[in-house]
Amino acid sequence: MNGQTYPVLTKLIRGICVIKKVITTIILIIIWVLFASQLLGENIPKYDRDLFGKWADYDSDCQNTRHELLQERSQGDFIFSSNRCRVLIGLWYDRYSAQYFDDSSHLDIDHLVPLFYAWNRGAYAWSFHKRREFANDKNNLFIVKKQVNQNKSASGPTDWLPPNREFRCDYITIFQRVVEKYGLQQKEAEAEAITQLQDKYCKLKKY
Repeated sequence: MNGQTYPVLTKLIRGICVIKKVITTIILIIIWVLFASQLLGENIPKYDRDLFGKWADYDSDCQNTRHELLQERSQGDFIFSSNRCRVLIGLWYDRYSAQYFDDSSHLDIDHLVPLFYAWNRGAYAWSFHKRREFANDKNNLFIVKKQVNQNKSASGPTDWLPPNREFRCDYITIFQRVVEKYGLQQKEAEAEAITQLQDKYCKLKKY
């Protein structure tokens, strides 16, 4: 065997080891970047309301979630449209504004935990079925004055609370209950700020 063979093999083995180290380093960097991007929210796809589906009509009676809710929460008799698919007149109490309304055209159905808020805290990774279930979950729905709902937009409790201060304790409590139910991920700072607000308004409610 040629005397130069061993040095060549040694160099080759050393070269392979260096390449392995480089590849391992690159893989670790990629993993770290992907993990950091996820933490920073850079991996979240663009929000699309359609990905939560429309108001559902689970029993196929032409009355979707909005109009079933209007029936269930009316505090008086209600009047349907001529095809009985829509509720037009009733008596509803908006807990956000502490006002009564008798015309459904003045009202929105608000997602207490907004769809966009949920999207950015994990709903983007859900199946369509779970997103549709969330969007039609009556525990997360409130009948509210249109203007109040528009003012709220997609805000969480740290950015917006209902003008009716008497409802703020319940609002925050129910909000966090829905967040927990669906496993939405709030950042530590946000969760702490919400807890502080909850403590503040729930203590006030006791007096």
